[in-house]
Amino acid sequence: MAVISFSKKPEEIWGVAGWAFRQILEDVLAHFPQDSEMRASFEFPLESSGLGLYELPPELASRITKAIQHVASGILDGTIRSGIVDKPYGTAETIEQYKSALRRLLKAIPAHERKP
Repeated sequence: MAVISFSKKPEEIWGVAGWAFRQILEDVLAHFPQDSEMRASFEFPLESSGLGLYELPPELASRITKAIQHVASGILDGTIRSGIVDKPYGTAETIEQYKSALRRLLKAIPAHERKP
């Protein structure tokens, strides 16, 4: 189990299988390769299976939250290609599990951070 915590509120914490957690971070980094600060912020979470966004400086946390939302929404609507399709386990069933997890992730994003 791995988590992304947008705050300490239970409804703003996304708990998921470790592979799905790693995949969304990989997908975000693939879509924003120029953001070295984001990349550095993901190094420890990729090893520890937890990202506490509320513990980061507010500007960085907001930028990462918007990047996660953008990538997750893009994967779900088909405008962004996830790297999961290139993984040996990237079967139709696994991709659907990932998409289901992304829908839950989007619901965990605090209302004040969500795109209209």
